[in-house]
Amino acid sequence: MLDSTDYIEPCDRPAAWTALAREYAARNWPRRDIAYALCVDEPTVDRLLSAVGAAQQEATTPVP
Repeated sequence: MLDSTDYIEPCDRPAAWTALAREYAARNWPRRDIAYALCVDEPTVDRLLSAVGAAQQEATTPVP
């Protein structure tokens, strides 16, 4: 997993931030700590975590 101090290319940031947010949330970090670690605001953390849920739902939804 990436360390939050690693440089992340701009085009790779959404995927990297989503992965890091998911990892930190799994460790029961508060939203404010996740936001601080990723240098984003708390609404962005909410969007990153909701994107994870949507991606997981799409991956498990059967295709007709």
